[in-house]
Amino acid sequence: MTEEDEKERSEAVRSLLISHYTGFEEREKGLDIRFAGTDESLQAVARFTANELQCCSFAEYDITVSPPYEETVLTVTGPDGTREMFREGLVERLETESG
Repeated sequence: MTEEDEKERSEAVRSLLISHYTGFEEREKGLDIRFAGTDESLQAVARFTANELQCCSFAEYDITVSPPYEETVLTVTGPDGTREMFREGLVERLETESG
């Protein structure tokens, strides 16, 4: 990924996800990243995931919306290093911007 691509990705993360972010939990091979249970957050998570497929196709992405629909959860799992990469590259940005 070029520096310009990384900058665009950072901007997309902030603009699409930050206002919906509520927290995260670590999993053995990845992360559960939690967002508000709104139509807007679901659309933002889906758009982010579609973009991530272009640069990080090694990871598996699951979007979960379950009753009572109070949150949208993006689960990212993959080979060794996936959890750390997404924690440093995504979650830390979300934590910084929402803090």
